Amino acid sequence: MRKVKHLRPQEHWGWIIAIYLYLAGMGAGSYIIGTVMNWFVHPSKIITIWGQPFDPAKGALLWGPLLVAIGAPFLILDLGIKKRFLYACLNPKTSWVARGFIILSVFIVFGVVLLAKSAFPFEWLRGGSPIWNILEVITLAFAFGTAIYTGILLKATKSIPLWNTYFLPLLFLVSALSTGSMAIILTTLGTGIFSHDAGTLKSLILIEQILVVIEAIVLYLYLLGRYRISEQGKDSVRLLLYGEKKLIFWGGIVLLGFLFPFVLESIATFSPGNVWLIFFSGMTLLCGGFFLRLGVLSAGIKEQIPMKRWTEFRYHLKETK
Repeated sequence: MRKVKHLRPQEHWGWIIAIYLYLAGMGAGSYIIGTVMNWFVHPSKIITIWGQPFDPAKGALLWGPLLVAIGAPFLILDLGIKKRFLYACLNPKTSWVARGFIILSVFIVFGVVLLAKSAFPFEWLRGGSPIWNILEVITLAFAFGTAIYTGILLKATKSIPLWNTYFLPLLFLVSALSTGSMAIILTTLGTGIFSHDAGTLKSLILIEQILVVIEAIVLYLYLLGRYRISEQGKDSVRLLLYGEKKLIFWGGIVLLGFLFPFVLESIATFSPGNVWLIFFSGMTLLCGGFFLRLGVLSAGIKEQIPMKRWTEFRYHLKETK
């Protein structure tokens, strides 16, 4: 059995930040997928609630900003409202937390406005003004910004080699699109929204499977690059693959996030109408998206300062097991 050094990853950012990154990414990804579908598929299913018109099809596609709004307080909870959070938000020139707060705020506000306009088709909101089209494009751009930002926030921490790479924003973007597309599938599943067009749902599942494959390839390239970059990067990858975090990686990321969804969805394509099979595969994939972020956070090892490295080498202080 391969021996693994006793490694001490960072402990400042844990599961609370993982929830924040996960909800922000999935919310942004679902809005991107939902907006594109809304442009090209035009689903609509008007019902009346308390005498008011409501379009559940639009609501099921464009609810992503609400998920981002739910996730944002987790960052505040971790940083503290009166201390680090307010300080970080007042320094957009130097703080990626402040820049992210601006990106998320714009996306949430614009996204909720467009959600209300689409899901509640009142006469006074139906105007064909090009302003709405411009607002949709701007919101879509900020949705991409939100998904990418979740990786940039970690990349900005240069002292942790596992995070300091452009592969991380790319990985989180693909994961956001993957979990977002699955969130759209689950919210529309069994509602009858696509009952008139089963091909749309099949196409969405196919897109989601392609995204899973791309995500697996990006994850491989990401870990390979981090393994080669430095001793701490190598230690982080070891920690994930066969160290203390191996259960998160192999069980949470690989099994739940990649293998189960891909296999179950492939089986579901040969048994149309099996809603429960698609639902179960969707839940495993969404769990895998969370474990991906938790694994990246929990395996981050800080780069040692030169003096500490020399001291450990001189006096053989580095522990092994």
